[in-house]
Amino acid sequence: MKKLIGILFLMLMSSTAWSQYTDRYWCFGDSAGIDFKNVSNPVPGESILRARGTCASICDSLGNLIFYGGSANPALWYPNPPTPPYVDQNGYIINKNNRIISNGDTLASSNWYQEMVIVPNPANINQFYIFTCGVTNLIPGLYYSLVDMSLNNGDGYVIQKNIQLQNFKIIDALAAVKHGNGRDWWLVAKQWDYNTFYNDFYMYLVSPSGVAAPIHQNIGTPVISTFQRTEFTKDGNRIYSTTTSQLVERFDFDRCTGILSNLQQLYNNTTQPGLGYWHFAISPDESKMYTTTYGQGITQDTCYLVQYDLNAPNFIASAETLMTSKRPSEMGLLQLGPDDKIYMSSIYNAYDCDFDYLYCDTTYNIVNSNLSVINYPDSSGAACDFQPFSFNLGGHRTYWGLPNNPNYELGPLVGSPCDTLTVGIADIIGYRNNITVFYDDSWQTAFINAKGLKGKKYTFELYNINGQLLKQQHGQLDSEYYTNNLSMVGFADGLYVVKLKTDKEVLTGKFVK
Repeated sequence: MKKLIGILFLMLMSSTAWSQYTDRYWCFGDSAGIDFKNVSNPVPGESILRARGTCASICDSLGNLIFYGGSANPALWYPNPPTPPYVDQNGYIINKNNRIISNGDTLASSNWYQEMVIVPNPANINQFYIFTCGVTNLIPGLYYSLVDMSLNNGDGYVIQKNIQLQNFKIIDALAAVKHGNGRDWWLVAKQWDYNTFYNDFYMYLVSPSGVAAPIHQNIGTPVISTFQRTEFTKDGNRIYSTTTSQLVERFDFDRCTGILSNLQQLYNNTTQPGLGYWHFAISPDESKMYTTTYGQGITQDTCYLVQYDLNAPNFIASAETLMTSKRPSEMGLLQLGPDDKIYMSSIYNAYDCDFDYLYCDTTYNIVNSNLSVINYPDSSGAACDFQPFSFNLGGHRTYWGLPNNPNYELGPLVGSPCDTLTVGIADIIGYRNNITVFYDDSWQTAFINAKGLKGKKYTFELYNINGQLLKQQHGQLDSEYYTNNLSMVGFADGLYVVKLKTDKEVLTGKFVK
């Protein structure tokens, strides 16, 4: 009996470990939100976002919002739109009290559509990785920042910011999934460029040891398409990928090893003009795919919502159109909700204000004041019960985007070689001290981050290539982390060396302005 109780206790602890976070509060669009705390009766929520696309959020196990974020600069967008020229390539995160988290602005991103995803730190219940990417030449690359929500009296503080993992352009379709052990995470990113065909996937393991060097795979059809989408199935065992050049592919994903395999090309019409796949969602039982499309070329002004049967012998022949719309009404992103319904955003793309992508204060209509809902996405045709513009946002508005949230409630991969935390438990052992420096020319700022610090007092120093001391700062450390957004305005171009000294260690880094 005691043995049985012990087993049940371990099972309960394991369940608590992997169901600690949920996807129960969405923040998106123009101050919009959805509260899924009562998953059978979601209600409109609110936020202070004003983001055309990129957004993400995370909740605790009870569905209470912890924090959320997006890509745009709220200092510029509130209270009034600015007059161009302006800088809008900023990510930012906001706590549950609708306040921008301290040091939580100027996260590297490009103000596109799915450039942000939030991943819990397996080593610390209060910390979260915010992965962001740069899609354009202005801010290319893959980055992460680390927020600690226990700091600032629970309002949070970004203790590591803009740590660069890659320096090339990444498609704005970051995807994350729980590792097979139910504790760690995989982050999946894909390379692209305007002029080069790529099929490069990068899989990063996020464990108590930090963010590991990626697994790099060349798999699938090399493409040059600007808009590509990658999404995990609900169970995390497959990745689907689409492009605006009419390519649909499916891969098996090993949640233990992070390896993609078993490529299946469902459709490839990349050599002919036509309808591009703008976004998609997979039904909970993986029997259906739903896509939104847009016409390629200025003469195509019609959008389509289409259902495909993933079990049909001919994928493209199984297409069934559920809705069409013409500009200025355009279909946006699709997202599977915690209630297993699929939600679709729409934008009223009239461009009736001078500031790009923003609605005027008076632009309210059925298109931008509601989401459309597929109530039974596992069912075929009309039985899926698609209801256009049926979820009212309570006075708030939507653009293209919906939250890029992973399935936080996914558990271990039962029966696999890695379904227990006894595999890889040594990863909990601490990481070595290090310092990273990333310089962004558009902001003229060096983002300096260090972790694993043992000392309590620090001295920060900046030197030029000749060894001349240009700046010195002293302070007290209240954690193992150090972060500094160092303005380089007024400094000459050249190589610079940074040095961080504590009473326990000396760390150095360099960057080029």
